[in-house]
Amino acid sequence: MRLYTPRILSFFLALCPFLAAEAAQPLYSVSGRVTDAATGEPVTGAVVMVKDTYKGTETDMEGRWRLDNLAAGDYTFAVSFISYKSIEVSCRVAADVEGVDVRLESDSEEVEEVVVKARMRSDTEIAMLGTIKAVPQVTSGVSAAQISKSPDRNASEVVRRVPGITIIDDRFIIVRGLSQRYNNAWINGLAVPSTETDSRAFSFDMIPSSQIDNLLVYKSPSPEIPGDFSGGFVKIVTKGIPEENSIEVGYSTGFNVRTQFRQFRMNPGSCTDFLGFDLGKRPLGRSFPAHMDLVTSPDEITRLTREGFNNDWRIRSFIPMPDQRLSFSMARRWDTKRGRTVGNITAVTYSNTFKGVEGIKNARYGIYSAAADTPIYLDDYYDNQYSNDVRLGAMHNWAFILDASNRIEFKNLLNILGRNRLTERRGIKDMSSMYYLEQTEMQYSSRLTYTGQFSGTHHLAGTDATVTWDAGYSYADRNEPDRRIVSNMAGIGSTDDLADVVTGNDNIKRYFQTLGDHIASASGNYVQQLAWGGIRPTLKAGIYGEYRYRSYDQREFIYRYDNLSAEERQYYLKLPFQEMLSPEWLGADKVYIDEITRKTNAYTADIYYGAAYAALDIPLGKFDIYAGARLESYTTKLTRDRSDAPELILMTTKTHHDLNLLPSVNVTYRIDDRHQLRAAYGRSLNRPELRELSPTVYYDFDLFSEIAGNENLRTAVIDNVDLRYEFYPAPGETVSLGAFYKHFRNPIEWTYIDMGGSLRYMYENADRAQSWGVELDVRKNLGFIGMPNLSLVLNAAWIYSNVTFVPGEVVSEPDRPMQGQSPYVINAGLYYSSERLGLDVALLYNRIGKRIVGLGKSNSVNPDPNTLIPDSYEMPRNVLDFSVSKRIGRRVTLSCSVKDLLSEDVVYKQFPKFEKDGQMYRREQVTRRYNPGQSVSLTVSVKL
Repeated sequence: MRLYTPRILSFFLALCPFLAAEAAQPLYSVSGRVTDAATGEPVTGAVVMVKDTYKGTETDMEGRWRLDNLAAGDYTFAVSFISYKSIEVSCRVAADVEGVDVRLESDSEEVEEVVVKARMRSDTEIAMLGTIKAVPQVTSGVSAAQISKSPDRNASEVVRRVPGITIIDDRFIIVRGLSQRYNNAWINGLAVPSTETDSRAFSFDMIPSSQIDNLLVYKSPSPEIPGDFSGGFVKIVTKGIPEENSIEVGYSTGFNVRTQFRQFRMNPGSCTDFLGFDLGKRPLGRSFPAHMDLVTSPDEITRLTREGFNNDWRIRSFIPMPDQRLSFSMARRWDTKRGRTVGNITAVTYSNTFKGVEGIKNARYGIYSAAADTPIYLDDYYDNQYSNDVRLGAMHNWAFILDASNRIEFKNLLNILGRNRLTERRGIKDMSSMYYLEQTEMQYSSRLTYTGQFSGTHHLAGTDATVTWDAGYSYADRNEPDRRIVSNMAGIGSTDDLADVVTGNDNIKRYFQTLGDHIASASGNYVQQLAWGGIRPTLKAGIYGEYRYRSYDQREFIYRYDNLSAEERQYYLKLPFQEMLSPEWLGADKVYIDEITRKTNAYTADIYYGAAYAALDIPLGKFDIYAGARLESYTTKLTRDRSDAPELILMTTKTHHDLNLLPSVNVTYRIDDRHQLRAAYGRSLNRPELRELSPTVYYDFDLFSEIAGNENLRTAVIDNVDLRYEFYPAPGETVSLGAFYKHFRNPIEWTYIDMGGSLRYMYENADRAQSWGVELDVRKNLGFIGMPNLSLVLNAAWIYSNVTFVPGEVVSEPDRPMQGQSPYVINAGLYYSSERLGLDVALLYNRIGKRIVGLGKSNSVNPDPNTLIPDSYEMPRNVLDFSVSKRIGRRVTLSCSVKDLLSEDVVYKQFPKFEKDGQMYRREQVTRRYNPGQSVSLTVSVKL
């Protein structure tokens, strides 16, 4: 439904007169440089303000500054930086003015206090670009200032603005075409656990964008970065010490055009669902037996069947309320007379949103019929899916600046996501037998992540050395209490009711699943500047230790009705499933609960990870060489019961261990203050995740397939090469063009195998693979073409990869790319900002090339090429987002945003190939299609 697209575009066009009026008045720019009067060194982070206004900027790493959108007239600029005397300079603006250079003199009376406070802000675009320019690695990033100009609500939406990055399932990142498993994420310098039960991935939608100070993506390895990444290492830094005291309250409401104002269906939840977790309505009670087979008393079976489970099977229809979002943040700063500073930032976010997607096409195909040149359906379904998401987030950070040399921080981040989902499926199952299927899934899941961290930075007195340390604890919990699946079938053309042809006792299933991840970690880093004659290299060294414990448990139940008489059964099976489970039918002599849990699906695991690194950063004229190595020891112990018999325990532990030396070198050639070249090489790893090593089997309703692990997976080894040219035309602007190459040994990919009427997804190692591509990143103000209020942000990447197979291996696509690979990625943004009007407008665009989401693999030794299972692709899709915000006075901001203006379908396809009459033919068939719809939101933010 694209009803709102013309309206939004019309609204954008309605702004044109304001933009034109703004542009009609001649506007100019003023630029210059701030340096130390004594040494001539650039002053980074100095504040340049237009006197008696709120308009200003900061200097970049070279001390350069620039202010745009100035009308003709006389101006006075106030320039200040802590530890320097403030100065004012005046000039007449009648055209673009360059060379307004300022030399700041040291304020000796305030040196001690100033050094403590002289910490450059990291949340501005200028600070972000300065960091990217200064670090030795190939890096991209996003600042809080850029985030505030977009409609992005969480970290997954933020990170997709970074060059070469895309998002799948609205929460997992793909960097340079590599799937989420090839990427790593840390928060505030410490590891975070995987939020998924079935894969190695961190769900970025758990982090609200308002909690982010800056987000950096490192694309080339270096010694201080963990070796377990190849696509990108994502470093999220939450907000730290504030610049000033403030309280901010925000409220947002919105709707999805396919959800609100329509009928919505949902199974009632618990009284705490609105907080993102279940208080106790759905989970099994603590007194529930370890296994139902251990229960023999008929009275106890009856009690457990009637009282041991949530027996509320109602599905209610209603019109959902508009989406609700609330935010509160408070920043406090205390400066003492002794030069000490204490800062606190506390933030709470809450959202309650609804999403309904109807008419989802879900199809599974057999071998394409070459003779008839037509696809062969195995299953053909249409789903209606309704979900209610509740997110609750809290951040509580403290920072203590003790003196000029010592800083300690305590950061806490808690996020909860609860999802109540109902899926109703209708369609044809097993086309050869022609059954009509009705299936309902009721699923509630709750995810929780917590990260707590103590950290310190200490400059050793009398030396050029700095010591930093971190100690932290992270926890992730995913709980799926009582996922219920109800299935009814009838033969096509049969005169029987649907329930008459239920083929067994397992047409009603209940699943209970829990996962808990605990990570304790600590690190220490030492940085020392050395003196080798006329060269002043920097030595960096550090250690890292981590212990991780995971527990995973899964239980499965069915209802048996074999105690019913033939007459009772005939009547019973015609009832709606809500009545089938009413109290009068439940009991040991009627319909009773039975457990079919496989103990082999549960496991516990321990991981011991230790690392040490050493590196030298050597400046040689215009060259900066950063080289070193990292040594990592990684041990995984996975324990599970290999017996499914309730009364028998056969606990076994399988241990995986590897020791790897990972060298890297990053070279930067600084052509001048605005141009530089980078070259990098590094070796990295991709280790199997715990769930991927476990043979545990899990049923995925969306895929209507099983997912299983593979205990024979091997660690992938990757060699990475990067080249990049960077140009910084002005403060806050950049143009970069880069190329990269990666070689993989034993890459890990997701495949699916025909198990005879059903599919099973699992992980396997390919032999080898390689990937190369180019990236373009542009951030440029358009004042050079007479549009100083407009800025362009363009990120684009073109990527090619191919997989090398073992000789003799028969595959459907011998020249295919790696699984999860996008051949191109385009992110573009057009930003309009007017200080005079208090208006900010953004138009954002994203498109990705088709990528493999699942690899077809035959389970035959030498299959006929005409009988191979084709790979499954997600097709390209154009995404256009729009946002506008208006400042009212000094304290109030109103915002409106529309996500997915074009509202194109999400489409998955297969491309079967077959040989006929000596020629090869290629066809296409849609396996999944749906439209998520446009989302509109209105926000008001008030600073108190």
